[in-house]
Amino acid sequence: MATALFAAGPTGPVPGTPAARDAFDRGRTAFGRAEYARAIEILHPLLDPEVLLDSEGEVVQARRMLGVAYLFENKPDDARREFRKLLELRPDYRFDPLLDPQRVVDFFNGVVKEEEATIAEMEKRRREREKKTADDFERAAARARLPPKIVRYERHSFTVNFVPFGAGQFQNGQRRKGWLFFGAEAVLGAVSVGAFATNLGLYGLTPHRKCNAPQPMDIQCPLGSIDHGQEDTSRALLGVQLVSGGLFWAVAIWGVIDAVYYHQPEVPLPDGAKVSRAPASGPRLTFSPNGLGAVWAF
Repeated sequence: MATALFAAGPTGPVPGTPAARDAFDRGRTAFGRAEYARAIEILHPLLDPEVLLDSEGEVVQARRMLGVAYLFENKPDDARREFRKLLELRPDYRFDPLLDPQRVVDFFNGVVKEEEATIAEMEKRRREREKKTADDFERAAARARLPPKIVRYERHSFTVNFVPFGAGQFQNGQRRKGWLFFGAEAVLGAVSVGAFATNLGLYGLTPHRKCNAPQPMDIQCPLGSIDHGQEDTSRALLGVQLVSGGLFWAVAIWGVIDAVYYHQPEVPLPDGAKVSRAPASGPRLTFSPNGLGAVWAF
C-alpha cells in the first residue's frame, strides 16, 4: 500500500525547489559510496527530460557522476552520451589521472578524441562569444565616456508655404526646386506685368481707331476705312497678359501644394551649423543650410 501511495504521488521534484537540491545531494552520496545503480536512479531524473538543477556547476557534476556510474555499470553507450553532454557544457573539462580511475580517464579521453572536431568548434564559438561580449562592453564604456550630443532643430513656419517664388521649397531645403519655381514665376510675372504696362502706356484704357480715308469734319469714318491696328495690338498684349498671368498663378499654386506636401515642422541642423538668435518679436528672414525662410516670432 505504501508503494502504491508513493507511486500515485508526484513523479519527481519540481525545478529549482529544495526537493531537487535534496535529490542531488542524495545522488552524490550514493555515487560516493559506489552505489552506481542507485546514483543513476536518483540523478538521471534531475537531467532528463528536463534539467531540474539550479546552477551549471551542479549540472556539470551530475553529468560527470552519471557518466562514471554508467561506465562502471557496463553501459558504455550511456556513459558516452553523458560525457558528450558534459563536453558541450565544458569543452575543456578533463579527468585527473592522479585522482580518477584509469578506466574512466581512458574512456573519457577516447570520447574527447572522437569529439575533437566538435569540441574545437564549440571552443571557437565560445571564444567568439567572449570576444563579442568584451567588444560590446568596450563600446558601451566608450559611449559612456562620450559627452552628450546636442541636436539643434530648425523650426519651419507653415505660413511660408503659401508665399510664391519658391519660398516654401527653400524652407524645405529643396534649393534646386525652389530656384525653378522662382525663375518660372519671375519670368511669367514679368511678362504679364510688362504686357499690361506696355498696353496701358501705348493705348491707355481704350485704343484709338484711325480712319484710312479722308474724313470731313463731323462725318463718321466709313466702316471699311477704319484702322483696327492699335486695337488688334492692344488685344494681343491683353492676351499675352492674361495667358502669362494665368500661368503665373498656376505655377504659384503648384509651388504652394508642393511646399505643403514636403513641409517638415522641425529639421535637425547639421553639426557645426551656426544658429542665430531670433529677435524678441516680429517677422524676420532666416538663412540656414536648408535655404531661405521666414519666421514670425512672438
